[in-house]
Amino acid sequence: MEDPRKAILEILRREGPVPVYRLAKALGLSYGAVQWHIFTLEREGLVETIRVGKRRYVALKTADVARTIKVADALEELALTLRAYGVRPDMSLQEAIELLEKKAPHIAEILKRLITRP
Repeated sequence: MEDPRKAILEILRREGPVPVYRLAKALGLSYGAVQWHIFTLEREGLVETIRVGKRRYVALKTADVARTIKVADALEELALTLRAYGVRPDMSLQEAIELLEKKAPHIAEILKRLITRP
């Protein structure tokens, strides 16, 4: 097998920011093994990671990650996060906010801002 670190860098050059789990799948390595290689590449200043919801993306250090992560990916991650806190698609926004105020007040605050904007 090719050096995993070189393979990670090549994938990032070709595809831009990629979730860690997808790197693991592409390389046929465990999630933990890929995390170790990413940690090493971060120490060398070659890559950086960014969290989007519960997912970690890896990008080349020179990449502007916020410009390259797709809105659809961010929304999917938000939906998964809301489901993890017990929010169901059939709930009203008010019901979701009330639930989240107890479990994830930071998310409840964001939703409150959405409904109070003029």
